[in-house]
Amino acid sequence: MAIARKSLFKLHNGVGLGVFAVVLISALTGAVLSFRGPLKQPPPSAPVVAEHLPLEQIIARAQAAGDGSPATDVQLALEPEDPYLVWLDDDAETEVFLDGAGNVLETREGRGRLTRVLFQIHTGELLGLFGQAVMVCAALGLCLLAWSGVFMWWSRRRAKHR
Repeated sequence: MAIARKSLFKLHNGVGLGVFAVVLISALTGAVLSFRGPLKQPPPSAPVVAEHLPLEQIIARAQAAGDGSPATDVQLALEPEDPYLVWLDDDAETEVFLDGAGNVLETREGRGRLTRVLFQIHTGELLGLFGQAVMVCAALGLCLLAWSGVFMWWSRRRAKHR
C-alpha cells in the first residue's frame, strides 16, 4: 500500500503542477471579468420616451442597423434614460444601443475589446479548439486532484488507526 500511496502522491504533485498555470490564468481572468464594470465604456444616455416600441421592433431595428445578422442577446432598459442593448451575431460582435422609440443611439464592435479578449482567455477560446481542450483537461485535472487528495488523506488516516 505504501508504494501505491507514493505513486499516487507523485501523480498528485505532477498533475497539480501541470494544472496550476492554466487554473491560475483562468482564475485571474475570471476575477477581472467579475469586476469588469469599470473596464467598460459607459452606455449612451437615451432620451425618455412616453411609449416604448414592442421588443420585436426594437430587435428588428437593431438588426437593420447591423448587417442583418440575428440578435443573440438583449439587455432591457431598466430606467427611463437607459438604452436597450442588442448584441448581433456577426463577425464584429456588434452591440447596438437604441432608445425606447427604436432610434439607434450608437453601435460598437465587441470584437477585440478588453473584456472580450479576457473572456476568450478565460474559456480557452482564444486558442481555438486546442485552448478549449486545454481548459477541459485542466478541469478534469482538478477533479483528479480532489480525488487523489481525498484518497491519500483517507489512506493515511486509516493507517494511523491500525
